Amino acid sequence: MANILTPIHTACSQVGKWKVLCGVVIDCLPIRPPRGKATSSCITFTIKDSDFDEGWQVGNSLKVRYFHDDVTCLPDVRKDDVILLRNVETKDVTGQKMGSVTKWDEVPWIIFRPESGPGSSPFVISGPISFNPSLWEQNQAQSLLDRHASAGSKNVVQQSASREKPDAGKIIQVQASRGAPESPATPKGGGLPYCLVKDLVAHRFCQLLGQVVKLKTSNHENCILYLTDYTENELLAEYKKPGEDDQGAEGDPHNYMKRYNNNDWPGPWGKHVIETVLWEPHAGFARETLKPGDIILLTYVRPKETRYLEVAVHQDRKFKDKIHIRVWNNHDDEHTRALMKRRAEYWKIHGEPKKDNKKDAKKTNKQTKKVQAQKREGQREEGQLTLPSSTRTKKNANVKTRAYTTAISPLEKIILAESHANNGPGGVVYQLPFQNIHYRSTARVIDFFPPNLEDFAVQTAYAPLYTSQDSATEPTIGWQWRFCLLVEGIGPKQPNQQHREPVKLYVVGQDGDCLLNEEAADLRSHSRRLSRIREKLFLLWGNLEEQKKNAMATGSQTWGPVSSVPFDCCIKEYGVPCTHRDSNAMDIDDEACTQPDCFGWERRFALFGTTIHEL
Repeated sequence: MANILTPIHTACSQVGKWKVLCGVVIDCLPIRPPRGKATSSCITFTIKDSDFDEGWQVGNSLKVRYFHDDVTCLPDVRKDDVILLRNVETKDVTGQKMGSVTKWDEVPWIIFRPESGPGSSPFVISGPISFNPSLWEQNQAQSLLDRHASAGSKNVVQQSASREKPDAGKIIQVQASRGAPESPATPKGGGLPYCLVKDLVAHRFCQLLGQVVKLKTSNHENCILYLTDYTENELLAEYKKPGEDDQGAEGDPHNYMKRYNNNDWPGPWGKHVIETVLWEPHAGFARETLKPGDIILLTYVRPKETRYLEVAVHQDRKFKDKIHIRVWNNHDDEHTRALMKRRAEYWKIHGEPKKDNKKDAKKTNKQTKKVQAQKREGQREEGQLTLPSSTRTKKNANVKTRAYTTAISPLEKIILAESHANNGPGGVVYQLPFQNIHYRSTARVIDFFPPNLEDFAVQTAYAPLYTSQDSATEPTIGWQWRFCLLVEGIGPKQPNQQHREPVKLYVVGQDGDCLLNEEAADLRSHSRRLSRIREKLFLLWGNLEEQKKNAMATGSQTWGPVSSVPFDCCIKEYGVPCTHRDSNAMDIDDEACTQPDCFGWERRFALFGTTIHEL
């Protein structure tokens, strides 16, 4: 979906269908139940994206009416929420432009509900079918929330100043306009107080703004980052400059227990840096998003005292998936300005850390070796293969496999079936037709069957698990995933080989539930579920479906390059009766197969333990 945001004033001025509308809810009415013969409930709300301090205005405020038969699918908005609507249409109603969503329209919505405290992560609700907003949508919504909150704070200050008339000679100071940056402030709405590192107290929850100094992401359970706001706290661990006396604590004169290497520490030194332990889901967010130098806001931290004072960010008990980390780009905020001022003053005194010439030399040597290797690769002899580099292969981050200890094997090696050779008695060597083995490999999708996604699920009949002599044994009708992916490996091709050998991966039953993270259903009758499946499979195979449809429309058997990215997957090998059999022959002692080298079985592969994740 293209990130095309339409301003509200544009939607208010003309009739049309807009890719994305995003605005702050300035007014909303209660949900209206169906009337008369109507079956749809309705909610009406008004949104705008500018001039928040001026209230409702013609031309920059859009009224939206959203109808749906299921009341739980309506966007339950509140005032001051930010709502984002996809594919919404504006119509002319009694001379006024109005957003209209009928029960037949498919208009996904996302509500970003502000939480207490400036900079805290908003609570996100989506529908009619739950989905995760994209990073671009989150940024647009957060920008509106920040601008709306800023406008609201200015109004509060102006109203309070106008109500209070100072006496003669008396000066009234408005903290919002002339706030002291070093003093802690309580966020709006009764949230956690903002705190500096120097003021941290064990077990007193707070918000913490600082700059990332270093990260440790090797632990799979948590992530440790080192944070500073350039204030000093005597309870913190002390980091010394290279060459300074590095005597350890009592009982450790040679400082074997120190947490860092002096030469690798970028600064600041002294007791300015606090160790921050992030637990899931915050740890995963930090691994993928944060880097040294980022300014971040931790909206829910718990200081605690072990050997030194440190802070922890645990999973939210109420909202399990809520992230209490914000990458803070608002440099106009008073706390951010104070932080950057302290940072400049610190490095003015201590000097910016010098570059490590040894590291630069190592980096130069690596680059030189890489260039030389590329030259050797271009001068390889005829018949020599080009070995793939794991660093060059970008894998699909949306596809994950279960925790499985088997090492990854190239798909080309799996096809060769070297392990199927068996030495029998008397020195007889023969090839097993198949083995029940599990593999892990890396592959990319180049085709699929059936050609229509609507046919990926088939209707099946299940026998009841428990029956009695008196009860009828009528089968239960249900739906099951049953489709096939044609994949190829990513290993090197032989000199005279134009195409890699493809492999069919069958996806059946619960393995399909695992891959798509959804149970099978009649996709022809559930258009929304079909759209959801199509979006997930797009993450797996890119524009393959679109290219295949275009080729089928023109009667072509081939299509252009596809954008599918290689992914790690779990593969299981099994056998089925071969297709060479004579249908008129009796299947006794494998004599029905007409192929001399066939044991009566055909080797097949199926996908399992692999899931598409929407990041």
